[in-house]
Amino acid sequence: MGIHENNKEKEYIFYYDESEHSRKINQKTIQANNYSNNFVSVIIGYNKQQKEIAEKRFNNFKDKYQSRLVKNEFKSTSIKLKYGFASLNKHNISFVNDFLDLIDGDTLIYFSILNKIEYVINQLFKDYENGILTDMDKMRYSISKFISLYRPQNIIEAIYNDGDIVGELRRFSKERIEANKSNMNLKEKENEMFNSLLFILDDCNKDIKIDWEYAISFEGFKKYLNEKGIEKYQLILDKEGYEGEESKTLIAAKNIGLENVIEDDSKNRIGIQIADILAGIISKFVKTLEINFVYQNIEDATSKKILPIEWFRINSNQLILYKKMYKIIRQMNNAWFKSYSGIYADDIVQFTSLLDYFNNYENISDYEKIDFKTHSEYYNTLVCTNLEEYFGSMSFKLPIVPIVSEGEFYYNKKGAKCYFDWGKHDFLKIPNTESGEIYNVLSVGFFGKMEQPNVTIESNNLIKCYLLPIELLSWTIECVAISNMGTNLFPSQVKFGVLENQYCAELV
Repeated sequence: MGIHENNKEKEYIFYYDESEHSRKINQKTIQANNYSNNFVSVIIGYNKQQKEIAEKRFNNFKDKYQSRLVKNEFKSTSIKLKYGFASLNKHNISFVNDFLDLIDGDTLIYFSILNKIEYVINQLFKDYENGILTDMDKMRYSISKFISLYRPQNIIEAIYNDGDIVGELRRFSKERIEANKSNMNLKEKENEMFNSLLFILDDCNKDIKIDWEYAISFEGFKKYLNEKGIEKYQLILDKEGYEGEESKTLIAAKNIGLENVIEDDSKNRIGIQIADILAGIISKFVKTLEINFVYQNIEDATSKKILPIEWFRINSNQLILYKKMYKIIRQMNNAWFKSYSGIYADDIVQFTSLLDYFNNYENISDYEKIDFKTHSEYYNTLVCTNLEEYFGSMSFKLPIVPIVSEGEFYYNKKGAKCYFDWGKHDFLKIPNTESGEIYNVLSVGFFGKMEQPNVTIESNNLIKCYLLPIELLSWTIECVAISNMGTNLFPSQVKFGVLENQYCAELV
């Protein structure tokens, strides 16, 4: 069904729950064994016609798994994901499989994965803006990344004990620069960041108040509603705090501009129970991936980190779970703001890349043609590529304005027809030669969340949008970033060809 069609007239009901929340972030919180760097929230929704069907299916699901209920609710704590779905036993595979089947094409999904360390760093550098010499978005990203990975205790103690945060950041930067000299091939870019950080720390904001804000996850949901064209809705939050008293979460949702928001006990709302289980599964993946990638000591920080091969010891049923999870997170009712994060988005990239990787295999027979160690290396390569592309995309500062669908296609600014199902587009014909083919390019861009590069071509007075090979995604992002900085590259003549078995593009 067309999910965008007549959304302004349809009424929707949404349910919110969260995982890994910290009501107050302090030193004890962040050093606890069960602490996660991320706050995960999930909102699921139905139009009113589908709500009863969804609830009936969930009640049947509850009847089947009565033995797992705790006070008539499921608890995701019973699902252990130390190595992802590879950790699930036969009974848990069946439970998760049936649960994922409850989420179908009639279910709207929004989720956010937000880094708590980034929130602290944003307060520290709140007065700094992007400039010609310094990209503060990249700086905030990098500092959040390295504090999350290294967990430097001196900085953490300074943050939560009113210490000299700037001094500790400076000391930590100098220590990392020196330690990284043992492997500059791997750590060159990291040292460049630390040198830049030392340069700006002299004039840094020292007045920092730490208190986790709940509004940021609702910022993304508000954008999601606008993108989907949904005007008639109700949002129901899992009740917390004292009866008759509005929670901080409810207040934050209202402050962000959401309307018709209420709270209720999850026991009374099946939708909240579904959101709770899905949030639990997502947060467990994010948390266990985070644990595997965090540095344990100084020596560990100068070597390559890859997932243990235990993640890749899966059977056919576990591969099916990954493919179902991929469909829910990456394909079903897709939208730009279906997922939301801050500037530091490594954890969400690692998670979605894992789903992408397993979904790439049609069946277990194809998967088993590759040994576990090679699977781990291949996944690591995919993550590194995706993270590099994400980091490069930070130069793209133009505001994102998603296009609301009222049919199968729309026209871009150059007049080319663009399908929402971009698989309907043809790939640009690129000769397998260095001399290539020259095209009159009006613009370049990408479909999805910078997932599929495309190019708008003019030929014989006809304007058409074509797909580009995924290998040219980085080139596309660079072109958009240059345009964003004030240099319009197009329209231009561009030569597309193949050089040393790699696709290449060159302005003529």
